[in-house]
Amino acid sequence: MALLPTTLFSPHREIERKEPRIGMPVRTKADSFASGSYPSWLSAGLGALPSATGLPVTPFTAMQASAVFSCVNRISEDLAKIPLQVQEILPNGRGATVTTTHPLAMLLAYPNRWQTPYQFWFYVTLCLCMRGNSYVAIVRGQNGQPRSLIPIMPDRVSVLMSPRGWLFYNISHPLVGEGIRLHQDDMIHLRGFTLDGYMGISPIMACPEAIGLAIAAQRHGATLFRNGAQIQGVLKTAKSLSKEAAARMASSWRDAYGGVDNTGKTAVLEEGLEYERIGMTADEAQFLEVREKEDVDICGMFSVPPHKIGRGDKVTIANFENASQEYIDNALIPKARQAEEQIHSRLVFSEEKARLRVRFNFDELLRGDMQSRVTAGVAAVNSGLISANEWRAREGMNPYPRGDEYRVPLNTGAASTAPAVDDPARITAPDPAAQT
Repeated sequence: MALLPTTLFSPHREIERKEPRIGMPVRTKADSFASGSYPSWLSAGLGALPSATGLPVTPFTAMQASAVFSCVNRISEDLAKIPLQVQEILPNGRGATVTTTHPLAMLLAYPNRWQTPYQFWFYVTLCLCMRGNSYVAIVRGQNGQPRSLIPIMPDRVSVLMSPRGWLFYNISHPLVGEGIRLHQDDMIHLRGFTLDGYMGISPIMACPEAIGLAIAAQRHGATLFRNGAQIQGVLKTAKSLSKEAAARMASSWRDAYGGVDNTGKTAVLEEGLEYERIGMTADEAQFLEVREKEDVDICGMFSVPPHKIGRGDKVTIANFENASQEYIDNALIPKARQAEEQIHSRLVFSEEKARLRVRFNFDELLRGDMQSRVTAGVAAVNSGLISANEWRAREGMNPYPRGDEYRVPLNTGAASTAPAVDDPARITAPDPAAQT
């Protein structure tokens, strides 16, 4: 199999890239349940595996469940809107400064020709949530410098594990090539829950029954309203009816009294007909409770608190901040941390790894109301934690002269300047005037 031109990948590890060859045993993962797809023979015959409800569940049909769509959309939007910063670590590790002129910062600001950073990270996160794997091919220049980042649909990627432990990716994309094999150094691979350590498992494939039940519950509700929000019943008569007459009578009944628009109409029965409703009502079947329970289960699959998608009423003003922090800790930070590590490993050169780092700035999601931000800002400025201009920059305000100076409370001092406990200077003679 032909390899990539040298302009597409970095110059090191050339020998390892040629390792998988014909006749060499390799372990391949492609077009499988782990990647969120079905085997080709099954997809061609059935389109998908049905759940116990009888409904097919795939990453595409799962979007019909409103809770799945809301969870995936919420995570993708929130992670995409967080600024991704390239930081230069200060000497002795005392903090870091944000740089916008480094080539890596410019690459992350313009990942490719058709996507903005928001669109890029939205799609990358979407693939990770829906398919359990997200792939981004790295296109490099002559000197190995990355030039663009190309997100690739998981269906167009197959992964190979070589006997030496290297990962290789067979991909097809118009901007990269058809049938191209990439070394792991030229691929950013984000993976979700995994059983083998190098391929993620789609949550859609892992929990098809919960999603299938949610879809079935939605369809059940739609059917209820289509039939006038009533369970079907029977028309009874003592007379004998032919099949044609019975079918004609049922059709006339549906046309006259079925559907939402006909709800509440008064039925007129002729020739001794009697109507008897059978089955359970929506309340008796606890339809609403079933839908809420399945939505909560789906939220648990994606580590999204139900209130983030408009479900549940357990969040109040008192615990809203804690609930939001829980969402960031469980749903966003794991994905962001993996992306940071992959970028640092694949896009930062060896000589720069010790002084550069990539971080998502989660302060954007933790911004409270204006009064809380001002109160916290005043406390931070007065205590010398930040300067006034640093706080103004966070709020999108222009700096002012001498605003870069740090304030120090005059009634406090450094611990090193305090006299020792046995210092004679601390012992003062009693004031004679005070004794009289």
